Amino acid sequence: MNFAKPLAQRLLDHVILSAGVVFLLGPIVLMMVAATQTSLSLNLEGLGLSIGGALFDNFAAVLTLKAGFTDQITVPGMLRNSLVVALSLASLTTVFSLCAAYALVYFHLPVGGFLFWLTMATLLLPLDSRFVTTFQVAATLGLVNTLTGLVLPALALALGTLFFRQLFRSFPEEYLEAAKLDGAGPWLYFRDFIIPLSWRRGGAIFVVSFMIGWHQYLWPVMLSTGESTYTVVRGIRLIGLESGTGMALAVLTLLPPLILVVIFQRYFFQSLTDAGSPS
Repeated sequence: MNFAKPLAQRLLDHVILSAGVVFLLGPIVLMMVAATQTSLSLNLEGLGLSIGGALFDNFAAVLTLKAGFTDQITVPGMLRNSLVVALSLASLTTVFSLCAAYALVYFHLPVGGFLFWLTMATLLLPLDSRFVTTFQVAATLGLVNTLTGLVLPALALALGTLFFRQLFRSFPEEYLEAAKLDGAGPWLYFRDFIIPLSWRRGGAIFVVSFMIGWHQYLWPVMLSTGESTYTVVRGIRLIGLESGTGMALAVLTLLPPLILVVIFQRYFFQSLTDAGSPS
């Protein structure tokens, strides 16, 4: 039996895929082209597909930028702050989600089901919806104007716990039985079985958490009033996207997430396609 699609159907599939690529990459291409324009041409002509000659000037202006009342707002400083926040959030979220899911699946807590659904309920209350109370707690703990204050409130990523829990529930019981026969306790089973089998899923959660931390805007605006804790997303808003310099900074902010996706793409995409099988 021939399962090949008709030519018209294949052409339609390619047209739809091509339209999706243009829709997703179009804004990025426009932003990269705008980074080659001068601020004057952007204000007069707007966005376009004509490549200008101010690319190196715009990036030189970005890298030597000093802003704020005390000139503490610099692009290297903002990139450093964003990397610290995003990497800390991604690492700690992945570890906490892994440990929480391990406890929920293997320790058979009497209230395990209730704790799991209580954790899932936090998805209904994102950080944006609890800014006031979270800020009060951060102020009480002395976390205002600190990078620690930018990381801690966003650590509880219930989605990571859900992904790890579903992965652990898909593991055969023979894994646990083999560990018991080898005399492995909870810690050895976690170290020798769970962690090696969770790399793929952990890589996917790390990427998602990094993106959340890297693109935070409202919470840093509310918590950080000092110039030394500016993140790069706030810097884009400070410089403004109406200028060639602002567009150059926007292009620069794409590089760390892009590098991370390239490094972890194998883990990320395999985790999505093999959601029901062990890593």
